[in-house]
Amino acid sequence: MKKRFARKRNTEAADVDITSLLDVLVILLVFLLKNYNASDLKLDLAKKVEMPESETRRMTRFAPVVQISKEAKVYLNNKEIGRLPASGDDLNFLSSALRSEKSKMESDATMQKNKMNFELVNLVVDKDHEYAVVQKVMHASALAGYSQFKFLVKGNY
Repeated sequence: MKKRFARKRNTEAADVDITSLLDVLVILLVFLLKNYNASDLKLDLAKKVEMPESETRRMTRFAPVVQISKEAKVYLNNKEIGRLPASGDDLNFLSSALRSEKSKMESDATMQKNKMNFELVNLVVDKDHEYAVVQKVMHASALAGYSQFKFLVKGNY
């Protein structure tokens, strides 16, 4: 019968330097956290709408977006729906468009399940407009059932 000799194996643990790996992971983590956006709002600006600047970092939620361009064109969710009148407060076209948008949102099952706020409207007004234009747009939005407003502006960060 043949004898089997058991070999002694080298059972020392191998040293692995993971310092450089940790450095790369920390840099990657910082990069991802710096570029993370918790807002569900995606905004495509209409042509020739220049946003005012702000220093706040508070996020907004999904809601209809009303934009007013420099040429007084009115956009709802990036679709042109009319033009601001030269004089007077006749923004019925905006109120009716917002009412139909609100009824679409209220009938959407996923928005109801997520308990979306159906009284919020996001406003983007060209920085060259006077406050009277903003006031008219807010009034027309309020007539459509939107009582909360968020003004979207450009951030410097």
